[in-house]
Parts: sequence; C-alpha cells; structure tokens
Amino acid sequence: MPRLNVRRTELYYETRGRGEPLILLHNGLGCTRSFSRQIREFSRHFRVIAYDRYGYGRSAHMLTLKRGWLDDSVQEMSCFLDELGIRKAHFCGVCVGGVIALLFAAQNPSRVSSVVVAGTCCYGTREMKTKALQLYPPTEDLSSVWLKELTRCHGQKHARELYRIFYQAIEEENGYPFEGYDLRPSLASVKSPVIVIYGDRDQLFDLEQALTMHRHLEKSELCIMPNCGHLPNEEKTQDFNREVLNFVRRHQTTIGSRRMTQHTHTKRHR
Repeated sequence: MPRLNVRRTELYYETRGRGEPLILLHNGLGCTRSFSRQIREFSRHFRVIAYDRYGYGRSAHMLTLKRGWLDDSVQEMSCFLDELGIRKAHFCGVCVGGVIALLFAAQNPSRVSSVVVAGTCCYGTREMKTKALQLYPPTEDLSSVWLKELTRCHGQKHARELYRIFYQAIEEENGYPFEGYDLRPSLASVKSPVIVIYGDRDQLFDLEQALTMHRHLEKSELCIMPNCGHLPNEEKTQDFNREVLNFVRRHQTTIGSRRMTQHTHTKRHR
C-alpha cells in the first residue's frame, strides 16, 4: 500500500494506468474507496491517482478539524503532487474535493489541464447548517448503514471518531460550506476548462449553486444529471464516468488523443 510523507504527514494513495495524470479528490466523508467505480475505467485512458487526505481513510488520523483546513488541503495536494513529480494534471473532485481542485487551479493555472467538479458548493448560505443537520444525524444516532460505510472508508477504530469531528464542524459552521465561505472571488483566476456536474436532486446544494459556478468560470460546461442526488459518482456511475471521460479526453494535451463520444441521458449547457 503506497504511502508518502507529505508535510510531515503520512498520506495513503493509489495509482493505476498510464498516460496523463488524473487526480481524484474525495468528498468530505469519503476516501479513495469512494472512487472504486471510477478507478478501473478511468485508468484505461489515464494515469489515475487517488489519495486519502490527512485525517481520512488510510492516511494519518486527525484529532480535530482546525480553522483554515481548506487552505491546508490545497497546500497538501500541491506538496503531494511535487513528491510524485507531477507538474501538470487533470483533476476530478467531488463536493469539497472539487473546491480543492478549483482553488489549486486558481493558484497554479500552469499545472492544470482540466477540472471536473461534482456536487460542489460555490458559496455558503445561512440555511446551509440546517440542511446539513437534516442530512447528517448526530454521532450517537448513526445507523448501521452509516457506520458500515464509514468503517469501509476509515476503519473500525477511526470511523466513529472521524464522524464526531465532522459533525462538530457542522455545529460550529467551520468553513465549507457555511456562511462566510465563498468560492466566487477565486473562480476568475481559473483558466483551465471546467465541467460542473450536479444532480438535480442534490440534498445539500440547490441548482443555483451550479449555475453560479458555471457563470463565474471563464471556460466551463454545466451538466445536470436527472434523478440524481449529492454524489453523482456513486448514484449515477455510468453517466458520471462517461461525462468525465468525454470531457477530460477532449482536453488531453497528447497529440491525436482528442476524441468525443455522444452525450446521452444528461442536460448540457454551455
């Protein structure tokens, strides 16, 4: 199981395939296993790299979520790429993973070929805490289904503790995606092409978030997946995989690699 020491922290990662690097960035309670339905297919076309951020999965565990954790996550990824010798890549992030990808793209335009974001919040609102508390149960009320998925990602010893940290961040409105969080000022600095993928039934973020992000990006496409919730990569796997591959392959830098296939089952806006 490959691991790297990044900023004095041990990070777990997986890599498969050959070609241009495609970095997969998991959501707020996810890990590399969250992309189990993507890695095999994507690795037929790209060098796919997925890693567990500090505190998650099989990386070093954290005791608390500090203020400024989002900026730390961007710096962590930058150092992670440096350690692997990756100067330029494509990025695919779900929820907060999408934020990390966009902030990195804004700060490092020459290192980004394309960005895919899915279920990613553009700006915080006053109502966001209420929505989050409706979706995520208190730690003591975790169902067996919740606990099974958390254990699958983070291990039996750390699953419940990580969720407690996550839930505390909701109660304290610590950063993303709560009031005061705003990605819009950074989006003008993103020069790479971006596709914004949203489920039309996202339980956390309404479609105005997707529309706003789309409008603020210089080179963006918007893909709305019908009958889909917050995690398109898990809920609409085939549609999500097809959209990502079609988009990223169009923006490969390798000569002769730009090929498109038909888009179906989605509503597309440019």
